[in-house]
Amino acid sequence: MSPLDSPRCLSAPARGSVLVLAPHPDDEIIGVGGTLALHALQGDRVHVVVAFDGAAGLPTMDPGQARDLRCREALAGGRALSSVTSALTHQFLEFPEGHEPTDAELQRGAALLARILIERRPTSVYAPWPGDAHQDHRVLASALALALEQLPVHQRPKYVWGFEVWSTLEASVLLDVTPVMDMKRAALECHASQSTTKLTRRALGLAAWRSAHLDQDQRYAEALCPFPPASSSELNPATAFPPEQRA
Repeated sequence: MSPLDSPRCLSAPARGSVLVLAPHPDDEIIGVGGTLALHALQGDRVHVVVAFDGAAGLPTMDPGQARDLRCREALAGGRALSSVTSALTHQFLEFPEGHEPTDAELQRGAALLARILIERRPTSVYAPWPGDAHQDHRVLASALALALEQLPVHQRPKYVWGFEVWSTLEASVLLDVTPVMDMKRAALECHASQSTTKLTRRALGLAAWRSAHLDQDQRYAEALCPFPPASSSELNPATAFPPEQRA
């Protein structure tokens, strides 16, 4: 990557309400857990929508019990990211995972996301980037892209960002999350059913690798890329954050 293509390094996210689309419980923490902790510390309200039920992550358990457990773990992880309980809330759609939707199913999912966007009116949206290696992540990204197309321009969120979980993206923005890594680690460890040692090591390793463009004392970062179909002017990383928030 040439210097001209280097991602913009930031120390704080844009202020305002936040909507996070997580394919499964824990994906929001892996991808943007530090970013969400920074939002909560700023006083921004964060609403996490978990699309899929996560039951496949516990194949030996009764599906209903698995869904309940993963929901409880997600709520505990949210509490670990925010000292103010009301600042970070969850909504569970409980779609079955590992399913390639029909066009009609995808359109229904997009319509549901469009309603949530209209009701919540977030300033910033975070979602899995469309090139993620996991099928469920790509399905959710496709549904969001359709939902955004359904909204009039004036009802679209100001910022829509893609985050990485299973495969890396070409970062436009790197957010320094070093100050809140203990919170991210604690949130990851709430997902005990998902072999937290491996989960935590992978997520922290990704964040450490992403710090390569940051100063030496900035040891962890989370990567973001603009999410279609919003215009490039809306998502230009040079203008997406006020100057005082840039690292």
